[in-house]
Amino acid sequence: MRFEKWEEEAFNYLTALYENFFKELSEKCMDCFRIDSKELFSENVKELTEEQEKMIKDYWEKYTKDFDIAYHKYYIDRTGKFDERFIPDDLFVGYIDGYLNNRAIEPGVADKNYFDLYLKGFKLPKTYVHLINGVFEDEDYNIITKDKAVDILSKADNITIKPSMASYGGKGVKFLSNPTRDELNDYFDKLEEENLIFQETVKQSEETAKLHPDSLNTIRIMTLIIDGEVKVLPWCAFRMGIGKSKVDNASFGGIYCKIEDDGTLSNFAYDALGNRFNKHPDGGDFSNVKFDFMDKVKKLVKEAAQRFPHFRLIGWDIAISEENEPIIIEANLTMSGMDVIETICGPLFGEYTEKVLEEVFLKKHKKKTSMDISQYV
Repeated sequence: MRFEKWEEEAFNYLTALYENFFKELSEKCMDCFRIDSKELFSENVKELTEEQEKMIKDYWEKYTKDFDIAYHKYYIDRTGKFDERFIPDDLFVGYIDGYLNNRAIEPGVADKNYFDLYLKGFKLPKTYVHLINGVFEDEDYNIITKDKAVDILSKADNITIKPSMASYGGKGVKFLSNPTRDELNDYFDKLEEENLIFQETVKQSEETAKLHPDSLNTIRIMTLIIDGEVKVLPWCAFRMGIGKSKVDNASFGGIYCKIEDDGTLSNFAYDALGNRFNKHPDGGDFSNVKFDFMDKVKKLVKEAAQRFPHFRLIGWDIAISEENEPIIIEANLTMSGMDVIETICGPLFGEYTEKVLEEVFLKKHKKKTSMDISQYV
């Protein structure tokens, strides 16, 4: 494409702005996570021996000199396992997540309103209504009026309403039970959001409901695309609500524990701030729960991950239905909650750690811009 001189100057300027945004995002996030490691995750943490610190630094200095040992101390203390392969949160957000996943296109692809399309053929909660950019659509993406949306929703028993964009950690999730037309009209009259998805409230398995039946409790399991195929990472966590909470997210006080290889839960859990629980706060022993459906969960996410090759590392939240069948609740396409895994299980990438670190730090390549900026010049 031929540019005039002024067009070339504008193109180069806009390209630099675009590329620098993601570079600065990584740098600022890394700074924030390093502050967190000192202010939030340094209390009640055992010090490492000089030999352990040397082993960790020797391991990581093969890949980067930009390294802080604080997260290793935290994860080693919480899991009770020494392993130099723990992934520090600051390096994850600053280098690894942005390398494996296309952050530039994530806001659009992660819109929950389109998961019915991306994941067609997979078990998802039934969608009643989409609200996309202020436009109402039915489950088949036909534009409908607000009155028609009210009509559809008034016939539903229990509805879960989620922001479809720019949300995480259960933020903004609401529940309606047997809403009347008047209640729905009142809800829409006061509505400020323009992007919501209205779905059935999933009725969960007796097994996942044992410890906290009031919340939809989910399994966090992660997939990694490497060497041209999907790998299911070795660790899984079970996330539970506490008290009156209807969501299991750690940001709303939820807790999580490890799912062992045989499907039983470990005998301890943690919350987002690293506080340990030796039994559920509402009274149940974690180790009394066993899941016999984990093979089906792993098969599901391995197949579903193939729909998202732009996102090589995905954190999946999987619910289990009353019939003990897995249902995809969430696909976390970036910032996939690795801290949940590393606090209770072990190094995120397990046997694939060296392969991932070599690719990210030693064989890294410049990613192509996701946007054709020339169209704006």
